[in-house]
Amino acid sequence: MNILKIFLLLALCWLQYSLWLGKNGLIDYIRIYHKVIIEKKNNENLDTRNKQLMLDIDSLNKTIDATK
Repeated sequence: MNILKIFLLLALCWLQYSLWLGKNGLIDYIRIYHKVIIEKKNNENLDTRNKQLMLDIDSLNKTIDATK
């Protein structure tokens, strides 16, 4: 019976290690989650910049059309 308990304890420890520290574990998930948040902020900034550039292009096209 003691061998079974030791085996189950070792299996539990191995599973916990895999969950927390293993490849694609929670630590990797948290690290990637933070990177995704940063990239979303960067994308929002780029979207704002692109919209401003499109407005500038439209205004330039309108002034060119007005001078013709």
